[in-house]
Amino acid sequence: MTTLVINGGSSNDYADMLPELAAGMVVFTQNPLPAPERYAHYEHVADCESAPYTELAALRMASDPTNPISFEHVLTDNEYGLERAGRIRDRLDIPGQSEASARVFRDKALMKDVAAHGVSVPAFARLDTFPDLLEFIAERDYPVVVKPVCQGGARDIAVLRCEEDLTEFSTCRWRDDLMVEEFVPGEVYHLEAVIAPDFRFIATGRYYTSCLEVFSGANSGSVLLHPREPMAARLADFFDTLLKVLPAPDVGAYHLEVFHTLDDRLLLCEVASRVGGARIPQLIRHTYGIDLKETWFRLATGLPLRAEPVEAPVVVHGEISMTPRAGRVVAVPGPPPFDWVAEHVRTLTPGDHSSGPVHSASNVCWTIVSGTDSSQLMDRLHECEGWLDVHLEHGAPELTP
Repeated sequence: MTTLVINGGSSNDYADMLPELAAGMVVFTQNPLPAPERYAHYEHVADCESAPYTELAALRMASDPTNPISFEHVLTDNEYGLERAGRIRDRLDIPGQSEASARVFRDKALMKDVAAHGVSVPAFARLDTFPDLLEFIAERDYPVVVKPVCQGGARDIAVLRCEEDLTEFSTCRWRDDLMVEEFVPGEVYHLEAVIAPDFRFIATGRYYTSCLEVFSGANSGSVLLHPREPMAARLADFFDTLLKVLPAPDVGAYHLEVFHTLDDRLLLCEVASRVGGARIPQLIRHTYGIDLKETWFRLATGLPLRAEPVEAPVVVHGEISMTPRAGRVVAVPGPPPFDWVAEHVRTLTPGDHSSGPVHSASNVCWTIVSGTDSSQLMDRLHECEGWLDVHLEHGAPELTP
């Protein structure tokens, strides 16, 4: 059985997640993976998520006149590889998510066009030209959010709150992949799911702060909701309704973000057909005892699960990530001294230089805590954040000559 893997992350171990398939895996990866000798074919491709080399190589392998490879599965953990994986499946008639399905989950404007047939979405418009933005603002007023339709990690997003912001935005180079939508005040929730025939896993959570606030220096994080919390059921119902109108594959993983408005409505922020990023997988592992990627990939390849999710967790978990500031890192604290701290990781060390946050998950260190529900988790994250802030030290930004 030959499995094509298009990998983005640096910590994925496909041979560990799928030992039954490792010897037949053809792996193309953007980041080096441990022990590549375990795979049938392994190539480190520096720009794997953007360059089409993987498609060329896989199609050549499949059509080799002397020794053609018959791929039975195509796996990718990388959002930027979803459409590429879909094209390969379509071309080689391999089961799984098609290119057309992947595009709906990647293109945020197309996504909202389709999703609006089932759930509420913010007012939005695709931007072909700058006057399209002026027209949207004239109709909707400020604030508005301008963002690329296929970007991730809250990169390259602009919030325009006034005419001065618009003027500043107009001095930036125009892009052909932009959309605009109304700014939605309120909280942002997220939902993580793996769905397959005869299998359904859903976990819900709330972001500690807005992903956009990270670029203003705020710390980021998330708390899981206990399944008994009322909002958990509301989010699950929203997801079920949404999935009915989207071209979802038979086996899929999903990361859904939902606005909870000040007048208690739920609006779609966006949904991706992959596992949630940042520390969401760690929160799921601590709370439900499963690895989201392993669960997704084993179901997608027809393998039995090695772990079943906990149905009624005793505690849930939350995470706080300390956002880096521009300059030299002077001191990074160890674990906060609380018995409800479950895990603490330092991603930068004293002496490292930082340019500040480059995406919504940028951090100096992160800490996972446990609690009975999301309310207790938020209280503990506030306490944890205060302790970390006292013990974390950045130097002054370096002056450019």
